[in-house]
Parts: sequence; structure tokens; C-alpha cells
Amino acid sequence: MPAETLLRRAARLQCPICGQRGLFHNWVQMVPECPQCGLVFGRLPGHWLGSWFLNICLVQLVVVLILIISVAATWPDPPMWIIGGATAASALVVPFLFFPYSRTLWTAIDLAMRPLDYDDGVAPGFVLGGDQAKLESERKSQETGE
Repeated sequence: MPAETLLRRAARLQCPICGQRGLFHNWVQMVPECPQCGLVFGRLPGHWLGSWFLNICLVQLVVVLILIISVAATWPDPPMWIIGGATAASALVVPFLFFPYSRTLWTAIDLAMRPLDYDDGVAPGFVLGGDQAKLESERKSQETGE
């Protein structure tokens, strides 16, 4: 499946494989697997470290942008207490707001880097799609060659 499709679905908080919605019980509690295709979201131990990394990178970007834009807009006498408060507030609020997106986006990135295997437990129709005919022809050639 193309990485673009995986990322587009993940940006909409959908399952990257099948597009199923409703992957979160609430804003911060994700279901363990997709109810439609069966994709287990925590594929390996430590899987969610990547989503934490995405979240931290976004927070750092937002804080630096607030700092640079605020200081540039109020130069030569920037109100550092106000700017500091705004950056501190964004450092606390942005990770919470971005949390579900970081989870689905990281799952999509992981799938793009490490595609599904038969052992991942996803129904074959969602994984194979257009490759089904090619797989069947390869199996037939292996059976006749053995």
C-alpha cells in the first residue's frame, strides 16, 4: 500500500490499512487493534516511542516558532514573561492535542518502513489488494516447480 495512502488515513485518525474510524475510546486511549481489519497497533515492544518522538518534535517546533515570532514582533522590548508563559502553555497543551494524531501517524510511518507480514494477523484482503493475483501465480509456479 502506498505510503501516501497510509499517511492520509492516519492524518484523519483512521486505520492506515483499512480506513476504519473510531480507533480511540477517548482522546488518549487507543483501541489495541483495528475492529475491521485486525491490525494490532502496538506491533512490537516499544512501538509507541516513535509516536512520542513525533509529539516531542512538534512541541519543540511550536515553542521555537512562538518564541521567534513573538520576539521579532515585539522587538526591541519583548515582554519575556508573556512570551515565556505562551511557550510554557504551548509545551503543555500541544502534546495533548496532537496525541491521537501522533499515534496513527506513527503507525502509518511504521507500516511504510516495515510492511505487514502474514504473521501480523491482518485479514489478507486488506493487505494484498492488487497483489492477490501475483501471489496466486507465484504459488502455482512454486507448486509445479516442487
